[in-house]
Amino acid sequence: MNKNSKINDELASLIRQYQGLVYSVIYGITLDADESWDITQEVFIKAFECSGFSSNTFNHKAWLVKVARNEALKKLRSFKSRFRYFIKFCGFEASSEANELENRLIHDENVIKLRELLKKLDDDDRQILTLRFNVEMSYQEIADEMALKLGTVMSRLSRLKEQLGIDFQED
Repeated sequence: MNKNSKINDELASLIRQYQGLVYSVIYGITLDADESWDITQEVFIKAFECSGFSSNTFNHKAWLVKVARNEALKKLRSFKSRFRYFIKFCGFEASSEANELENRLIHDENVIKLRELLKKLDDDDRQILTLRFNVEMSYQEIADEMALKLGTVMSRLSRLKEQLGIDFQED
């Protein structure tokens, strides 16, 4: 087995190991399945291009979460600005017709309910939930990743869990 083949096997193993994690971080930010898969692929392309990524001492999880989050936020900002322009251009600015198209594509009632609750949250709150429950990061890791105080993360998570639980029961 040559050196390149061994590196490719190691990288393929890392992709299998972390693909779900990367996808869930991205989906938690974008709330778009197709876009999330595209961004997931972009993150792993960046991993292939990163010289130290194949090293056994490299912190793969932390690097992938950080890159996934950054790429998703970059796409989201880009998408939001393009979408706002499109909505304004088509004259849908004051209507809910733009949201209706996406809702027609989703059939499962529970998924719709959960997505609506998540859409009500601001981007930072959705990221905190994703990092805690999808990525299973500790409060301190989330605070470090998002440059927040530990107490802020803890209080926001507590408030969000309560808020989402109440909202879910009311709906």
